[in-house]
Amino acid sequence: MFYGGFGTSWRAAKPVAGKAITLASLGVFFTAGITGLFVRFALGFPLIESLLLGSVIGSTDAASVFSILRRRKLSLKDNTDSLLEMESGSNDPFSYILTIVCLSLLVEGISAGKAFLMLFLQVSVGVAVGAAFSIALVFFIRRNIFFKGGGNEVFVIAIAIMGYALAELLGGNGYLSVYIIGIVLGNQEFQSKRDLVSFFDGINMLAQIIIFFVLGLLSNAGDIIRVFPYALAIMVFMTLVSRPISVFGLMAFMPNSSLQQKLVVSWAGIRGAASIVFAIVAVSSVELQYDLFHITFTVVLLSLAIQGGLMPTVAIWTKMYDAQGDVMKTFTDYQEEKSIQFVLTEICAQHPWIGKALKDIILPRDIRVAIVERGDEQFVPDGETVMQLNDSVVLSALHYNDEIGDFSLRERVVKKGDRFEDKYIRDIKLRDNARIIFLERAGNVIIPTGDVQLKLDDKIVINQSR
Repeated sequence: MFYGGFGTSWRAAKPVAGKAITLASLGVFFTAGITGLFVRFALGFPLIESLLLGSVIGSTDAASVFSILRRRKLSLKDNTDSLLEMESGSNDPFSYILTIVCLSLLVEGISAGKAFLMLFLQVSVGVAVGAAFSIALVFFIRRNIFFKGGGNEVFVIAIAIMGYALAELLGGNGYLSVYIIGIVLGNQEFQSKRDLVSFFDGINMLAQIIIFFVLGLLSNAGDIIRVFPYALAIMVFMTLVSRPISVFGLMAFMPNSSLQQKLVVSWAGIRGAASIVFAIVAVSSVELQYDLFHITFTVVLLSLAIQGGLMPTVAIWTKMYDAQGDVMKTFTDYQEEKSIQFVLTEICAQHPWIGKALKDIILPRDIRVAIVERGDEQFVPDGETVMQLNDSVVLSALHYNDEIGDFSLRERVVKKGDRFEDKYIRDIKLRDNARIIFLERAGNVIIPTGDVQLKLDDKIVINQSR
């Protein structure tokens, strides 16, 4: 849960955050409820146990969705990839809350009023604890109170465990608290962030190995075959009925939600390991009349194989696949993989290249003139090409890796109340070894000078020695 939030780019997810949170909360509630009623009336299971099963398998699995989007490089139009990432990363807490409520109804027989109070406390306390820890983390980061070497990994793990434990002790939802802490920390800028990404990739893989090893110990082929008809019916119903009803019903009230986007989001309700973990919690807490664990396990296997396997096909069939996009930019650990960088510059008045043939211009060894744009014409130059006034020239150079050398590039967005807001660059006090080298405003790139005044939402890049 922590790493699901840590890896989600808030900048990419912000335009669809309302949709994602609605689907992650109300979407899980309606999907679980509709599925539970189907299990009750179509399969004949007891009512509360049917709702418990719907709650356990009500959420979309973040690890599965992230894996499909990353490995298949599945970039989707209208920020749908960001929508799926944020929804799948944040809906497990709501599935867990419904699971706990159903278990309480079975074990304690609590009233409806107490059940709603439990729901309220789970959400409100979880959010409050997550927000408190996030505020403290941002305070530390902005004052550069971080460790060198391996200390940051220990520090961040401790924060995640404390955030989970405190929320649970106070009656809140620890998963929700941890997710909030993760998404806040993952969207801050600090020097050891890439090291943390690599570290948590390894921890995440180890956790998944442990989970599936435990699942192998708990399951057996005979029980899977026995519950297979029930699991297949539930999986098909969720894929074709309960998930689409929830998605189409909720997104009908959301602006800029096309039919194609609703179809892709409906299909992407992939179940995963989180559902099986919730099933283990359930069967460890109460004795049930049916084999909830093996039904959930089989539903997950079918969902991963069918929904996960056909996800790229559905994206292409609905024309939601964006061949020009890059889904990796929706993750906070995104790194440009190209080894070549292209830069556009213009030959202005008094430029030393005017009137010179390209063969007579001395360029650094690793820089080449790739394209010349003259008026409406674009061409690849040769050594005899003479540079003229107002030519636009595209230069190619090796991509700079800021992990090599003594300098780092740090990106920052000017926010309301920021000390940079409405200040001229010449009046901004930075460290002696830091410079603002890049500015993007409303999609336009500006090479900053001292006379440039920074505005709200400007994106700046600071070059600083380590």
